[in-house]
Amino acid sequence: MKHILYPTDFSLNSEMALPYAVEMARLFKADITLFNSYKLPYSKSNLIMSMQDRMRKDSLEELEKIKKRILADDRYKDLKINIDSRVGSFVPLIPKVANDCSTNMIVMGTKGASSIKEMFIGSNTLEVIQTTHCPVLAIPENAEEVKINKIAMATDLLKVNSPERLNVLFKLAKITGAPIEFVNVVRKQDESFSEEKTKQAALLEEMAGDIPTSIHFTSNEDIIDGLSEYINEKKPDLVAMLSRKHSLFERIFNKSITNKLSFRTEIPLLVIDE
Repeated sequence: MKHILYPTDFSLNSEMALPYAVEMARLFKADITLFNSYKLPYSKSNLIMSMQDRMRKDSLEELEKIKKRILADDRYKDLKINIDSRVGSFVPLIPKVANDCSTNMIVMGTKGASSIKEMFIGSNTLEVIQTTHCPVLAIPENAEEVKINKIAMATDLLKVNSPERLNVLFKLAKITGAPIEFVNVVRKQDESFSEEKTKQAALLEEMAGDIPTSIHFTSNEDIIDGLSEYINEKKPDLVAMLSRKHSLFERIFNKSITNKLSFRTEIPLLVIDE
């Protein structure tokens, strides 16, 4: 883990993600890039060009303020912090910046400046998750102070095609000393576990190595409700899940559009692309 990307539109929600971004950089001894963009309608007029120069200057100045604020904290005074301001649309640029910087993790707020309050995760964050192959740590607007003492990973116990993608989760658990609980929601039709699911549960624990792990099975006819109940009851500090076609993450987002989930809204979500 060598590089963390912190995209910010200078909104309050972006601000909530900053403590997690710098703490991830400190824990992993990684560089961090603070990224912002600015955009004006295309025109060759001198006025528009002048405004664009001003917007770039303002963007860089705001990023420098954040950098100075981070370095003023003794915990982060040795962090290597870069700033990056580019012209263009903010969200579509994030995967490009992540690629250019060889980013290992993107840390961002779950909603942008123009959020839909009823949604569990904002469309901006979803777009980043869907267009980058980099793990995304999504920080909700009600996030509490940074602490990672207990991690839950929601799993459907299907085969993990790229086990190495889970390394970021295991490294985080090792660094923080947090145990991982693998969580699977069982419906009545799933009660007779298949041999493949049993094997996958054992493989997950094996992949975790010497990290303390456990497997929690909870019964609910609605997988998303079952996971929500688990999170509300057990109160993990971070929830992780894989993002792939027909994945648990995909179900959660689709449901959240029409029916606000009862997830504890202060719990960060680590989404790992497979």
